[in-house]
Amino acid sequence: MTDEYYTWNPSALGISFMISAGRITIFRTTLAALGYPEYYRFMFNSSDSRFAIQACSIDDAGAKHMPRLKSSDHCSIKSMKLVRYIYRTCGWNTRLSYRIEGVAVPDKRLIAFDLTSALEIHEGRLKETE
Repeated sequence: MTDEYYTWNPSALGISFMISAGRITIFRTTLAALGYPEYYRFMFNSSDSRFAIQACSIDDAGAKHMPRLKSSDHCSIKSMKLVRYIYRTCGWNTRLSYRIEGVAVPDKRLIAFDLTSALEIHEGRLKETE
């Protein structure tokens, strides 16, 4: 691991995971890129550590209602089982939270995240994972 800390670009599409709270935080920029959908679904490919959030309709498999966005700059979703599974699959340190920058795939209405490029959050500062 390097000792270099990173500054997060506030315009970047992002997501973070925190196992202690079982929380997935979707940044406002990500929600905006998805068009603030009413319904979403998570997709996770454990074989290559790819994660995605896709805007969808109520009738799509795995559809969940998006929580109401308050005045904050993010939306938090609780899913302890999914977060634990991701941590275990990625080999992440359970004492840390992780932030990942996403890439928009507009024709599929999704934001894709490569979890192998996750940044560790150390006391509010971002570091590259080992």
